[in-house]
Amino acid sequence: MAGRKVHYAWVILVACIAFYAVPVGVIGNCQGVYVQPIMDEFGWSRTQTTLYLIVQQLVAAATAPFAGKVLARLNPRWVLTATSVVFGANAMACALYTQPWQWVVYGAVYGVCAGFILFLALPTIVNIWFRKRNGLAIGVASAFIGVFAAVCSPITQVIIDASSWQTARVVMSVACMLLSALPTALLLRRSPESMGVLPYGANPERAERAKEGSQGAKASVMLVEQGATASQARRSPALYLLILVAGGFGFCATLVQHLSAYCSTGELGAMVGAYAVSIAMVGSIVGKPGFGWLADKVGAVRAGITSSVFGAAGVAIILVSGANAALFFLGTALFGLGYSALSIVSPLLGSQGFGSAHFSEIYSWVSSGISLLSALAGFALSFLYDVTGSFTADFVLVIAIYVLCAILCPVVVRSARRLWV
Repeated sequence: MAGRKVHYAWVILVACIAFYAVPVGVIGNCQGVYVQPIMDEFGWSRTQTTLYLIVQQLVAAATAPFAGKVLARLNPRWVLTATSVVFGANAMACALYTQPWQWVVYGAVYGVCAGFILFLALPTIVNIWFRKRNGLAIGVASAFIGVFAAVCSPITQVIIDASSWQTARVVMSVACMLLSALPTALLLRRSPESMGVLPYGANPERAERAKEGSQGAKASVMLVEQGATASQARRSPALYLLILVAGGFGFCATLVQHLSAYCSTGELGAMVGAYAVSIAMVGSIVGKPGFGWLADKVGAVRAGITSSVFGAAGVAIILVSGANAALFFLGTALFGLGYSALSIVSPLLGSQGFGSAHFSEIYSWVSSGISLLSALAGFALSFLYDVTGSFTADFVLVIAIYVLCAILCPVVVRSARRLWV
């Protein structure tokens, strides 16, 4: 008896990991490893060295609406392959840079690429290919960011210690380009219809009828996508509430960058802080497929509320942990679970609220909002610390935002569905 054939949607998931998780995990989430070596070599301040991070977020915000239109009109296979090549080449060119303005240029090009791959392309492709388990698919692909970062961060540091940051940059950029561009070009396809199949989880009886016919029957494979138009979404408060929720998740996620500093300036000490980000990342790796699975079972609204509760509870525990390292680690792990809502809950709220017909164009505006609010968070959290002299105000603000996100999740989906259901 022949085994069941694997649906090509799962091959598409491998391509999604390539164009999304590889660049973000191998280069994006390892950028901090290069900062100190560059500062030591050129004598730059930390502001000069990391200014490109703000530039890339602002450019990504400006690029996302354009990227949504491109992905809707052109073949994502070649658009995302080209993006992967440009991303890798841009990262590799940094090995030649000796001036801060050159890194600003790098940040701008990174931002253009991020406008396509960071928050938009993955849910767009998954929503095209999956009718069931799309939450799990997004969660699995997103989890690989943490896996690649966990593997590549120490490898990058080893190469820097053995040779130089320039060598590390070239080696990791070439690896990123090959692991990202090649699988994307070889595996990604525009749509199930282009291969004469239905999306994963669509009505199998229709798929069987399509196989029995030739040209006429093959047309029955195509599904009529349902959902609000981009014009309807832009005129609706639901879109701006979704931007607020998704941007809120992005704002809260930025707190992970301050956990080490919180420990080193307080009772817990630098050694505990060294483990803080790793524990949060482990929580995120578990939470992404976990909340994706939960969203498939009970809907994005309940998954969003649950993740917000975990995030708020985790930060609250961190706030009261004092010198108790075990309690701090518990709070950090729970925060890591809530942190995963950014890449999982936000796009699923969008697709379950606004539908799939014009998802890429609608969600591109949400991507812009995430980038802008993430950039704002980097300034706001540092400013609050400078003004108050502690991280307490930061923690309270993040808890309040998580509570607001939990309240708004059902409002977003309910009001968005009224546009087309």
